[in-house]
Amino acid sequence: MRRRWRKYRREPVVSLWQSGRSRSERTGERLRVGMTILAIAFVVVGLRLGEVAWSGHPDTRPVHATEEVPVRGEIFDRHGTMLATTVLVPSVWVNPADVRDPAKLAAQLGAVFPRLDQARLERRIVDGQQRGRQFLWVRRHARPSQAEAAMRIGSPGLYVQDERRRVYPQGRLTSHVVGYVNIDGRPQAGIERVSDRTIQKRPVHLTLDLRVQHALRDRLQVAMERFQAVAAAGVVLEIGTGDVLGQVSLPDFDPNDVQDARDPGMLDLGTQGVFEMGSTFKTFTVAAALDAGQAEVDSHFDATEPIKIGRYTINDYHPEERWLRLSEVFVHSSNIGTVRVAEALGEENHWDYLGRLGLLGAIEAPGLRTAHPRLPDAWGDVQRATVSFGHGIAVSPMHLAAAMAAVVGDGRFRPPRLLRSEPSTPSTGALHPSTVRQMRTLLRQVVQHGTAGLADIGNYEIGGKTGTAQKVVNGRYRRGARTNSFVAAFPMSAPRYVVVVLLDEPKAAPGTHGFATAGWNTAPLAGSVVAGVAPILGVPPVPAVLPDADALTQVALR
Repeated sequence: MRRRWRKYRREPVVSLWQSGRSRSERTGERLRVGMTILAIAFVVVGLRLGEVAWSGHPDTRPVHATEEVPVRGEIFDRHGTMLATTVLVPSVWVNPADVRDPAKLAAQLGAVFPRLDQARLERRIVDGQQRGRQFLWVRRHARPSQAEAAMRIGSPGLYVQDERRRVYPQGRLTSHVVGYVNIDGRPQAGIERVSDRTIQKRPVHLTLDLRVQHALRDRLQVAMERFQAVAAAGVVLEIGTGDVLGQVSLPDFDPNDVQDARDPGMLDLGTQGVFEMGSTFKTFTVAAALDAGQAEVDSHFDATEPIKIGRYTINDYHPEERWLRLSEVFVHSSNIGTVRVAEALGEENHWDYLGRLGLLGAIEAPGLRTAHPRLPDAWGDVQRATVSFGHGIAVSPMHLAAAMAAVVGDGRFRPPRLLRSEPSTPSTGALHPSTVRQMRTLLRQVVQHGTAGLADIGNYEIGGKTGTAQKVVNGRYRRGARTNSFVAAFPMSAPRYVVVVLLDEPKAAPGTHGFATAGWNTAPLAGSVVAGVAPILGVPPVPAVLPDADALTQVALR
């Protein structure tokens, strides 16, 4: 038995602390082991805290579904004036799981935020508790004083965090051009949307001149009120570069407090609204006929009686009832004469020149994207006739400005641009230089002797064309409702700028003798805009001179 016991008996265990070391050595060893265990514990706790913070535990950071949006760059005008920037603002939220008394907290927050629906907030908190939710917004983008008052409530589950908010220092002045972002920082309109990727990367400078923008908006607002128009729009374009110096659409909105994106006032009429521009289109019909060699300024066209095409009859507003030279057709704005010019031009040439002048498709250029024009369904005799004088085709004011810039500039079509940081879209040939020179003279004569006499303000050598068109509503012409426009260029001796103005449904006003056509409202409006922006742009007035006595400039006046 003793041998068996010895066989299975274990040897005595020698303790680490009894391995023959001295007492001081054993004490040091204990301290080192204890410190190691303590260090491991600190690491574990630290890692856990980091995990909690990273995962957004309700005790540290909010848990919600909105994704972090990229920081957006500032937006400036061409001279460095700020149009948009981003700031940090407080937002208030609750963790329903930690709220002890939803009714009491809702009442306390209602005292801080007067427009808050307390009953609804209470229901949301209770519902969140039942569903196990850990995050509910109370008020996003609150005022700092309100956020501070909310935190003084001291309720469990109530938190404040900073969010990025887009701020527009110029407010309504640049609302349609710059656009806006929603509360989550996602672009909704204007250059914020068109150039979103660029703005996410860096600050951008626009071609816009805020001084011109002020002058344009002020004059449009005055005219809109005087003529009781339902809307107005305007564009100021630099001819040589295609830079948009001013673009206004009224009514406008406050981009810092967008209430309803579906409001009609949110539509940028300058780029997204399309209108029948009336007699302004005679500019392009006459220019095309001259350029194609199908007419000369002294060519005669029969305007003795109305033209009948099928069941349609084309008349003149002020019939001359005689043969007219091409220059007279244009200056007197004869619909009948213009249809005859279009017939001489030919259907293929007519459509080709509309395309050359950018009037058949949407304009896409740096910072700018227009609506697509509304084109005729067919290209028959009736359509060619009505399009020649601006009916049956609808374009944006930006289209009209760009086409006029080609007619009076160097004959090349340049898509307008709003983003100065990006290179311009290459220009394309549209008209010969000889055509441009002739059209400059004709457009000046419309102001001096034609339907646009009220535009000749301040001796800035304004040339241009009026346009009065019956308004189209839901595909039908509305009787008595007009869309009036005027396209101008100055100074006509060497044009540098184009101005387009538009009034939607203007009414007769004191001093217009009961008339509400473009010659009585948009013509003087355009002259007023030119007089306002010309000094800003460094264009001096010139002394008034009598027209040269030649066949091109002399018109038979009645």
